[in-house]
Amino acid sequence: MHDFPNLFRPLKIKNTTFRNRIFSAPNRTRYKNDIDILYFEAKARGGAAQVTVGESPISSKYLRKQKEFLYVLDDPLDMPVLSEIAMSIKSYGAVASIQLNHNGLYSVYHYKNNQNPIGPIGFIRKDGIEVKAMDEEMIEDIVESFANAALFVKTAGFDMCQVHGGHGWLLAQFLSKLTNKRTDKYGGSLENRARFPLAVVKRIREKCGPEFLIEYRISGDELVPGGMGIEEVVEFLKMIESEIDLVNVSAGIHETPETLHRMFPHTSFTEHGCNVYLAEAVKKALNIPVIAVGGISDPEHAEQILLDGKADVIGMGRALIADPELPRKARSGRYSEIIPCIRCNNCLTGKSINDNLSCTVNPQSGKEFRSWHISLPRTPRKVLVVGGGPAGMKAAITATECGHDVILVEKSDSLGGLLKISDYDPLKSDMKALKDYLVNRTLSLVDVRLNTEATAELVKKLAPDYLIAAVGSSPIYPDIPGITRESVISAIDAYYNAKKIGGKIVVIGGGLVGCEIGLYLAELGNAVTIVEMRGALGDPLDVRHTSLLIARIDKTPTLNYKTGVKCNEITSSGIKVISEDGKEQFIEADTIVCAVGMKSNLDKLEPLGDMVPNFIPIGDCIKPQKILQAMQNGYYVALNIQ
Repeated sequence: MHDFPNLFRPLKIKNTTFRNRIFSAPNRTRYKNDIDILYFEAKARGGAAQVTVGESPISSKYLRKQKEFLYVLDDPLDMPVLSEIAMSIKSYGAVASIQLNHNGLYSVYHYKNNQNPIGPIGFIRKDGIEVKAMDEEMIEDIVESFANAALFVKTAGFDMCQVHGGHGWLLAQFLSKLTNKRTDKYGGSLENRARFPLAVVKRIREKCGPEFLIEYRISGDELVPGGMGIEEVVEFLKMIESEIDLVNVSAGIHETPETLHRMFPHTSFTEHGCNVYLAEAVKKALNIPVIAVGGISDPEHAEQILLDGKADVIGMGRALIADPELPRKARSGRYSEIIPCIRCNNCLTGKSINDNLSCTVNPQSGKEFRSWHISLPRTPRKVLVVGGGPAGMKAAITATECGHDVILVEKSDSLGGLLKISDYDPLKSDMKALKDYLVNRTLSLVDVRLNTEATAELVKKLAPDYLIAAVGSSPIYPDIPGITRESVISAIDAYYNAKKIGGKIVVIGGGLVGCEIGLYLAELGNAVTIVEMRGALGDPLDVRHTSLLIARIDKTPTLNYKTGVKCNEITSSGIKVISEDGKEQFIEADTIVCAVGMKSNLDKLEPLGDMVPNFIPIGDCIKPQKILQAMQNGYYVALNIQ
C-alpha cells in the first residue's frame, strides 16, 4: 500500500484552498474549442489541485503563433471558451489558472496585425526582422497589457494567473544580462533589470485585488554562459516576493536548443526531477510556496521531494497528459494503475508538426471528443487478440474494460513485444515502466495464454466474434551482398545479445533506432560506426529527440558516424561503403547491426481472417510505426467493438 501524506495535504493561500500538492503545469492544445474544455476538465476530474492553461499572449500585436491556435488575452472573442474552461476546471474542485506571456523579441512579424517584435534592445534578428528597443512608453504599455490580461482572465472566471517570467521570454529578456544591454534605469544592476517585471506584478495586484493569486514562473538557471543563475534568481525573487503568492521554478531558454532537455526532460537524457535542486534553493530563501517542475511523474518521487522539504508543491505537465487520473489513482490506492509517462515528448512533437496534441501512452489525451459518440457495448463479444506487444495489450485491456470476453495469445513466453528491449538499455527506463505497466495490467484483467500460437485449430475451437491481429513486425534485411553472413544481426537482436558481441561494430542505418542501438553498444565499451545513406542522422520530424541523441553521440568517443554513404557489400571482416561522389571505403567490423526498418508480419495471420466474422489488424502488422500509433490503434479498435 502506497501512502502519500505530504502529497495529499491541502494547501491554503489567502482564501484559496488547494486540495493537494499536485498542480497541472502549464500546457495547452491548439484547438480553441470544446476539445479544450474536455482536455482541461479531465485533469481537474482526475484530482489535480490546480490546472493551468499554458502560454497565452497578453497582446494580439505580438504573437509567436497564429491567433487561431492561441487564447489572446485582449480579444473578447476568446472570452467564451476561456470562461467554459475555467468553469469546467472549477466544477471538479480544482483551482483554475492560466499563464500570461509575452514572447518579446521572439514574436513573429509576418502574422496578421503583428507589429515588429520588441525587447530590451534593438537589433536585426537572424531572419532579417528588426527588433524594436522598448522605450518607457512601450514598457508602460506592456505593463498595462499584463494587468489587463490578468483582469480579463479573472473576469472569465479564473482564480489565479501565472506570470511567465522564465524560458527566455520578454520578462526574462529584461531580467537577464544575456539579453538586457540597456544603460538606462531598466538595465545594468539587478535592481534596474528587475524594474520591469516588478512593475508587472505590482500592476496586476492593483487591478485584480489581494485575493486573486499570482504565481510567477522563472528559470532558476538559464543554463547558458552569461545567463541568469540561481544566485541572481533568488535575489530577484526576494524583490517580488511580497507581490506574488507562489513561485514556479523551471530552467533553460526555449529558443536555445541545448537547454530544452531541462525544460522538457527527455526519457533518455535527463533524470527525473532534474530541476528540483533549483526549487530547493528558492525555498530556502523565500517564505511563499515553491513549485518544483521537471520530469516529476511518479507519486512516490513527488512525495519524497515534499518530505525532504525541497518544495511545497509538485508541478506535473506530461505526467497528467499521460494519465489525468494520476492523483485520484494514487490517493485511492490504485498506484499500479497509473499510466506512466515515458517522457518521449510526442505531445510536443505533434504540436510542432501538425498542431495536434497526442500522447504515446494515453490515446484519449487531446482526443477526448472522440469518445462522445461511442457507447459501451450492449452485447459482450468474444474477442481473440493475437500478439502481446503494445498494440495487442492495449486492445486487450480496453476491450476487457468495455465488458467483452477477451483472450490474448502470445507465441513467446512473455508479453511486451518490441518493448522488451527496454529491459536491456538503461536509457529506456521510462519505456520499461510503460512495458511493465501494460504487462501487469494485461495479466490482471485478461485471459493470457503464453507460448501459444494462433492456429486454425485454435481459432476454430475458440470461435471468437472478433480476431484482433497484433502480430507486429520483423526486421528488414536489405539486398546487399553478404547480408546473410553470421556476423549480421538485427538491431533488436543486438539489444538481446549485446554482451555476446563486441569489438568493432558497424550499424547500417542512422535513423532513431540505429542511433540508439549504436549509442547503447558504444557505451558498453565497443567501437561503433553508424553509416547512413541520408545526409543526417535521426528523424527530421522528431527534432527534439534527434538533437539530444546527436549531442550525446558527439560526446561518446567510441562512437563515430558517416552520412551520405551506402553500404554495397558485407565481407568477412567488415563492410564496403560508397559515398555520393563514388568514393569507396572499407570499414572493419566484427559485427554488423542492421537497423534499416521493419516489415509487417500480417501475412502470417491473414489465412485466419476468413474464419471469423470480424478480422482486424492493428499496430505494426498494418504498417510499422511508433508506440504512439500502436497504442492509439489498439485503443480505438477495441473501443469500437459492438
